[in-house]
Amino acid sequence: MASGFVYADTSKGLYKLFHKSHFALAGLVPATLALPSDGFPAKLADVGLAAVLPLHSHVAMNSVVTDYVPKALQLPARAGVIGLSAVTFIGLMKLSLTGDGIGGTVKKIWAGPQKA
Repeated sequence: MASGFVYADTSKGLYKLFHKSHFALAGLVPATLALPSDGFPAKLADVGLAAVLPLHSHVAMNSVVTDYVPKALQLPARAGVIGLSAVTFIGLMKLSLTGDGIGGTVKKIWAGPQKA
């Protein structure tokens, strides 16, 4: 499994999850933004999004590495992708569980500065 995670774009299991993650993202992104930020359903959608988004981007970035990075530099690039995926997962999960949530944070950014 470890080599499957490093070479995520060629792992059949992870690539199947990547394709299924499209459907999860199509449901979770609107749910995260539409639900009231302080409710349990929004928290559940935020946690789901925090889990699915790093997986989706990890496999996609590994495809970019395979297609565009020279062979000699692919392993270090894949290590960087793993690090980026881990930091993304940890950050989104922390935001989902301890902060306003992903949807709440996006809503605050869209709302702009509060008028005094």
